[in-house]
Amino acid sequence: MNGLGPHGLNGLFVVLNDSKIIFYDTSDSPTLQNEALEISDAYFKRSYVNDLIPVQYKSRVHPLGLNYELYAGSLNRYEVARFVFRKHLLHDFPKELCVRIAELLSLSFLPTVVNMASPPINNQDPQVLFMARAWDPSGEGIELSAEQKVERREINETRARCINLLRKEFGSRFYGGFARTAYAMDNYGHLLLGDALVSGKKNYIALLRQYPICIATTGLHGSIGWKMAEYVAFSKAIVSEKLRSEVPGNFDNGANYFEFCTPEECLQETTKLFESRELRFKMMQTNWVYYKSYLAPDQLIMRTLSIASQS
Repeated sequence: MNGLGPHGLNGLFVVLNDSKIIFYDTSDSPTLQNEALEISDAYFKRSYVNDLIPVQYKSRVHPLGLNYELYAGSLNRYEVARFVFRKHLLHDFPKELCVRIAELLSLSFLPTVVNMASPPINNQDPQVLFMARAWDPSGEGIELSAEQKVERREINETRARCINLLRKEFGSRFYGGFARTAYAMDNYGHLLLGDALVSGKKNYIALLRQYPICIATTGLHGSIGWKMAEYVAFSKAIVSEKLRSEVPGNFDNGANYFEFCTPEECLQETTKLFESRELRFKMMQTNWVYYKSYLAPDQLIMRTLSIASQS
């Protein structure tokens, strides 16, 4: 593709029927990749913001949808490569590589289509889950702009206030806090998860299955966090910070999630779902329908191929 490296644009090129070039842009930022845009017949954007798309490209750029970590399930050489290298290894290559190989050899939990979705469960008691990460404004080796540092502090403070309010209101019916990173332990010691191991994927998914109400907050670059897709796939009743980007289909405030702009509103909307089993289950059913229609991998890809073939 005109000399572009396979991972240089944080996305994936696909050639459809030897005629159409598709680009899947999975970056958090709503900014479009000009190099890919120039050669693509269809461009699918994870953080899709219609107002930021130049008029001349609007017919070619489409929302990709919610995203989360998922694998086909078979440990062929491509799955192994993706699993091992899914995180940046440049900072500590030998140690990190050994950890990844050890995970594979011990048959560590691999998020697959089979084990990363579930229909709603109606008879669960109301409980609230919100596990989050505190972002280090120093960048942890990545150079950040002043605006990016402010963004990280604001994300952290919103999450901290939500955790604090939900803990006070729901007590033992709430489980949540910051993952026990060095930055979080130094700055939010009173709001940490009780167990460092619970943040691991296998333990987190096991826990997620038990909680019908889940909280989502805005990610870096104003993106929709990966947890939102996991909540939908597991048919949860969701309380989410206001979405800044768009996804395909009818994914709406009041139906698929209750929206909040402040931590106080987060508590208010969570209480509505906590107190009404009928309201909870209706939202859970709505999200299961959305998953089967738009988020399930086969549906997501088939929709993009259909759009691309008509481009």
